[in-house]
Amino acid sequence: QMEQMILQFARAHGRISRKDVAELCRVDHPKAYRLLTKLVKEGKLVASGPKTGRNAFYVPTKAR
Repeated sequence: QMEQMILQFARAHGRISRKDVAELCRVDHPKAYRLLTKLVKEGKLVASGPKTGRNAFYVPTKAR
């Protein structure tokens, strides 16, 4: 499942970007953004760094 791949990548690398998601899941950038937004809303990722643009990235939340 795409969401699990995203979370595993984020945990392994400490962060993930929309570009990373697009390449990892082989989806376009809007779909990658929707996946990231869903994981943020579920509390599994947190937006960090610049909130928009090419340098925006997401980090995994602390494991509970």
